[in-house]
Amino acid sequence: MKIVVCVFLVVAHGISTVSATDRSVVILVPSPSDDRLPPAKDAIAFWNQMLADVGSATRLLRPAVVFETPRSVENYARLIAQRVGRLPVPDELEPEIPSTLRNLNADIVLLLSGQDVMSYAWALPHTESDRYLVVIRKVRGLDRGDPMVSRHVVAHELGHTFGLLHNEDSHTLMCGPCQPLTAESDARGFLPLTAAERIYLLERYGTR
Repeated sequence: MKIVVCVFLVVAHGISTVSATDRSVVILVPSPSDDRLPPAKDAIAFWNQMLADVGSATRLLRPAVVFETPRSVENYARLIAQRVGRLPVPDELEPEIPSTLRNLNADIVLLLSGQDVMSYAWALPHTESDRYLVVIRKVRGLDRGDPMVSRHVVAHELGHTFGLLHNEDSHTLMCGPCQPLTAESDARGFLPLTAAERIYLLERYGTR
């Protein structure tokens, strides 16, 4: 089994304390039968447990699930995926955020995409709050329908929305690259955070 996590994200470097508020999530999914939906919910539950374990004040709220993805959101997701590896550009040159995405009442929009694009977390520009679009690619080939793969990819990308970058430990959740076959997961099947990442979450989001 191989977990491939491809990411392009915009985050601020360094630790800056943010207000310790719960964060809302909307999941956009093509159909109720999509096999990525249960793993996505598992990943959200994993993060809430991690945040509780470190004593952080922040939680992810129970996600709202929408079983129809606007084409404009998929188009925007593809445009951002095409920017992977390119140099940053001024905000005014970024693709315009479609109103269907901007108007969603969520801090994190988790798109279970119908496209075979790179999975990533993207900080939405031109927004007043810390909002993210998380895109999870359509799974094909040997990984299709494997809940472990989907669960880790979603959990990894959600980690970026908390400000976590890739680390050099290939046996942890935020690895880049990863070696999951030789890693030890927890009782729920998730790879761990590093000690430094746990400290970061507590310092950034505070305690309850």
